[in-house]
Amino acid sequence: MNVIQAIIALLYDHDTVIVPALGAFVRHDEGAQVNVITNEFQKPTSTLSFDPEQREENPLIIEYLMLHEGLSDEEARQQIATFVAECYAKMREGETVTLEGLGTLAFNSLQEPVFEPEASTDFNADAFGLDDLEVQPVFSATPTPTTPAPTSPGERPAELARGGLGPQEKPRRKTWWIWLLLVLVAAAVALWYFMFRPIKPEPPVQKPLDSITMTDTVKPITDDTLAVPTDSLAIENDTVSHNEPVNETVSPTEVVKPAAESKAFIVGGCFSVEQNALNMAMEAYEQGCKEAFVMKRGTKFFVCYGQYPSATEAKVALPVILEKYNQKAWILVK
Repeated sequence: MNVIQAIIALLYDHDTVIVPALGAFVRHDEGAQVNVITNEFQKPTSTLSFDPEQREENPLIIEYLMLHEGLSDEEARQQIATFVAECYAKMREGETVTLEGLGTLAFNSLQEPVFEPEASTDFNADAFGLDDLEVQPVFSATPTPTTPAPTSPGERPAELARGGLGPQEKPRRKTWWIWLLLVLVAAAVALWYFMFRPIKPEPPVQKPLDSITMTDTVKPITDDTLAVPTDSLAIENDTVSHNEPVNETVSPTEVVKPAAESKAFIVGGCFSVEQNALNMAMEAYEQGCKEAFVMKRGTKFFVCYGQYPSATEAKVALPVILEKYNQKAWILVK
């Protein structure tokens, strides 16, 4: 499995997959559509975009390669670094990088990466196995009543003797429009469910806590701008203490602007929908993390478990967050 296949597999379960030092592939879901004029029901779909600004460290794709390829942490990071270097080398030469199953990447006139998704790209798991449906109205054929032949007094017609309909009985009324109305109501309910229901984030599958180390979480890959010095960090088992965050007066019920002196954040999740991020922050708050809050960066909402004046203090506090609240937490440096 290469890096492209890992991105495709992760997009079915995550709306954002960040490739460190390259950018983020973002999935935008669209609910089912109903055309009442043509009687067509279109299944839920999704579109794909690329955000070159989100290039920070993220262990999601690294852990996926380690789990499905049997690679070590260092081997998985090296595979991603090689993939990113090959992409940039081709784009600098004016070539277009083809990401099979995703789209293409190329530099524009300003030497910025531009992503063009494939037309058939659809990572919406809710539409898996579904097809567009066109409803055809059903008309019932009314039999033409026949006039029985004259009979002698006291003799019953042959149709009545066999249990048939007599000429005096009225034909059944057409009820196809009732069924069509029921189908439209069901489609409207389904549309509301898929478009407006709040999505509660599911806890990601994590490797055991005893196998997670501090260097596994914050070690940079290749981009020097994302690196955090680790040689100057000295931690003694008997003297480790949890540093308090910069600002404790935060609220998990609304998006908060971080303190100006904050340089590092412990992040537990990244969402494109604000309400989903607030839900996750409220869960952390109810679990006892009173420093949990949501901040906005670009078009994404980050769920933070604390903000710190330096990356060194964030590294000291990270093991406590991993043990108590979220084994998926990682450090984001300004």
